Amino acid sequence: MNRSPEVLKFQPLGEFTLPPTPADETIRRFAENIWRTLRREKEDPFISDDSLRIATTRKLNKIVPPPACGPLLAEMKETFSDWTQDAEPAHWMQLVVLPPCDHSNVVRSWAAQGEHIIIEPPDRQSILSGAANFDLPEATGDGVIVIPRLEDWFIRHRNGLKVLRRLLDHLAMMQRHCVIGCNSWAWGFFEKTVGADLVLPIGVTLHAFDADRLHAWFSHLVESGEAEGKVFRLNKNGEDIFQLSGDEGSPKSDYLMTLAARSLGIPWVAWHLWRSSLRLAPKDNNRIADQFPGEQALWVAELDDFHLPKNHVSTALLALHALLLHHSLTAEELSIVLPSVDESNLLVALLEAEFVERDGDNYYCCPTAYPTIRQCLNDAGFPLDRL
Repeated sequence: MNRSPEVLKFQPLGEFTLPPTPADETIRRFAENIWRTLRREKEDPFISDDSLRIATTRKLNKIVPPPACGPLLAEMKETFSDWTQDAEPAHWMQLVVLPPCDHSNVVRSWAAQGEHIIIEPPDRQSILSGAANFDLPEATGDGVIVIPRLEDWFIRHRNGLKVLRRLLDHLAMMQRHCVIGCNSWAWGFFEKTVGADLVLPIGVTLHAFDADRLHAWFSHLVESGEAEGKVFRLNKNGEDIFQLSGDEGSPKSDYLMTLAARSLGIPWVAWHLWRSSLRLAPKDNNRIADQFPGEQALWVAELDDFHLPKNHVSTALLALHALLLHHSLTAEELSIVLPSVDESNLLVALLEAEFVERDGDNYYCCPTAYPTIRQCLNDAGFPLDRL
């Protein structure tokens, strides 16, 4: 299971390629729809999901330790190491566009590691009122300036773009190293509303995490956690998800290929989906003891499907789209962005359906639900992000 995660330089925006979906997964989804229609039962799994034990967050943090961003910090360092040392670079600014639901805040983490100068945004209430006071960096000077999330500098409202425009005007005059991070949904919005692409250079983004990249990364995580030496088996058939076909071959199981496709190649989405599917074995199970004697295994359940609240799909999609644009919003801020939507009961329903999670007063889209959210927005005709 030993593979070192590959460190790749970021690629130009627009060149991101989605991992392929295995044929078996396409057939499974098609068959499940037919079985659901005909009310047929599924084939019995090797060990039923109901008999497995849910792992606590504390336990999961020991088994599969955070952060959820994989080797991306090393990849950012590799991407910008020469540029940060260049006294007269071809471009003073660098734009990093990443998928949403990045709760690890990759750009900020990279800046903190490199001891770069992080510029904090004003709070959204002052952005909305137009009374925002914030210190912008000198147009010239030493050190790398970093703005981790450009989406934190606006709120989608008729008065919510003034601060962002001021910031972009200042950035256009910069003659010092500056890295700007932005999520892919917000960047598409800024291109259309404030012409941000006229000020900032062509962005860079990560390479998709396919089955091989997930295998290398997850193997490394397992070996650095307390699950070292344990086997990860699918509950449906007992397959070892990390077993390779040959010394340096691809994984025998198609689980990681399915996970890569389901997660859209986004590392933190794959990480959260994988963790959410991990289960502990029942304390006494003869079938496991007979088939895998003396083995310590963790079990991987099938990935869950997500379903929007049936009677409020259109308003739910408006709220989820707003959260993707802003990364996070309070309930009060959401009511400003969507004044015609009663957000109180809607947020409760989205929390219950695990489309949204809450941290203090702030609401975010759940990484595990993001692929479903994106597909639903696409089906409803919303403009999509681009990587």
